[in-house]
Amino acid sequence: MDHGQRPRERGRSPSDTSLPAATSGVAGWDVGGGSISVCIVCRNEADRLASCLESARWADETVVMDLESMDGSVVVAERYGARVISRPPHPIVEPLRNELGAIARGAWVLALDPDECVTPGLASALRQLARRGDLDAVVIPRMNIDFGYPPGNPLHRYEPQLRMYRRAAVNWPIVPNALPRVPLDRVYRLPAFDELVLVHNRNRTIPEALERAIRYAPAEAQSMLEHGRAFSARAMAADLVKTAHRHLIRAEAWRDGVPGILRAATLLNYKFNVWASFWQLSGAQRVEADDRFLRRLSGPLVAAGHLVDHYLFLRRVMAHLRRPSGKPRGKSD
Repeated sequence: MDHGQRPRERGRSPSDTSLPAATSGVAGWDVGGGSISVCIVCRNEADRLASCLESARWADETVVMDLESMDGSVVVAERYGARVISRPPHPIVEPLRNELGAIARGAWVLALDPDECVTPGLASALRQLARRGDLDAVVIPRMNIDFGYPPGNPLHRYEPQLRMYRRAAVNWPIVPNALPRVPLDRVYRLPAFDELVLVHNRNRTIPEALERAIRYAPAEAQSMLEHGRAFSARAMAADLVKTAHRHLIRAEAWRDGVPGILRAATLLNYKFNVWASFWQLSGAQRVEADDRFLRRLSGPLVAAGHLVDHYLFLRRVMAHLRRPSGKPRGKSD
């Protein structure tokens, strides 16, 4: 990231810090009160951005930070009246949220991704909460929709996300998928109701899910390396097992049919890509400690494989026994 390069607002001089005519002096625009700025980081999301911006029309201000999009995202943003800030691309969104927070003019920031939409009930609730002086952050339930199907399990249907926060009190960590630290008594958690969710149209197609993993996993792996994490086969296996248990077992993926199984598989695939990238960035070395761990791990895996083989053999035997016997052969005339 080029920390020395300042984001520029389209059509304005970098030295011009005055409020534009659209908001300066408008009744109800109170920087010190309950005003809300919706802030979106965008790169080549023109096909998603319109729905996101439409759902945010109620906000006092909408700011779109465009990362040199080539698909008309800027045109879409300007059509909806958003203030567009241009900057060079960056693989991780968290540091950019701090830049957006510095640019925004509202007392509160609602951080959205282009593939997210605010429900009317959520918009109303956020308006009310922004007027409270005893809060600095709001945790919002997010409904993750994959391949066109909403999840049934609360783990994915109401995933808690700290997304609205008081600009003067909260700073975003630069680690991927990390959350700001806010005193618990200053955080409000919205209840898990469909009327209050942030709708996240995460993966529309399988190729899109694979492309997302390829795009974001190396950046998360790079952050792990920069923060002093050390690769080991044991740590990788533990994290993959934890991820599989969370998204397959705890989320009861089978209850959502094939879409639920595919959701769990794509999330596990993403985590696998993170660790594969981390191994490569760490030097791509084969070490004896990893070999010893994998040899010990092979025992339970081989035993499990034998159990599966026995189960499949018994199924074939039972199917053969249940098969109707053929008509007895008579003597030929």
